[in-house]
Amino acid sequence: MTASRALGLTLLASCATAGGVDPGLDGSTIDARTGFDAAPAVDAVSSVCPSAATCPTAMMLGSVSGDTANMKLSAMGHQSAWFRVRVTEDDSDVIGLTLRAAAKLTSPATVDFDVFVYVNTGSNVVECSTTVGTTTTTGTVNETRAEWGEGTIANGSDDGRDVSIEVRPISGTCAVGQTWQLEIEGNWN
Repeated sequence: MTASRALGLTLLASCATAGGVDPGLDGSTIDARTGFDAAPAVDAVSSVCPSAATCPTAMMLGSVSGDTANMKLSAMGHQSAWFRVRVTEDDSDVIGLTLRAAAKLTSPATVDFDVFVYVNTGSNVVECSTTVGTTTTTGTVNETRAEWGEGTIANGSDDGRDVSIEVRPISGTCAVGQTWQLEIEGNWN
């Protein structure tokens, strides 16, 4: 938990909020166009629910263990957004465990948002262009699950990574009162 969240302060980034607090924006509505479910060019400008959010300036939500416990972080908003989460490797047994992180996004009734996960699985640098994971969609819920790191035998190195998470509007009409809900889960079941 970051010091700001521990003090109960609201962290804002491009009309998205961490910890489930709505920033209370002006209530304007933006007409949307139909999009597609593919990764964009790095920091591509979206005309659907646009925001100033970019991958390099993503809001840090905190950290979760990718191989122990079952920690969760959350955020909400009504426009496109970028977040960063540190997924840590905490199990040091001889038997290896992959690191796992899931991003689950629930869209409002008026807008279809999708969630994309970016991880550089080979080195500890921020990734903004290559998506990873398996995505499933059920109704208004879009979930991407990613795994990386060691297999059945420990590799002796720290596989912890900064994970970039993009919330992208696909279609519909954006409005301040119509928010999406994002849940990040480490070591998902």
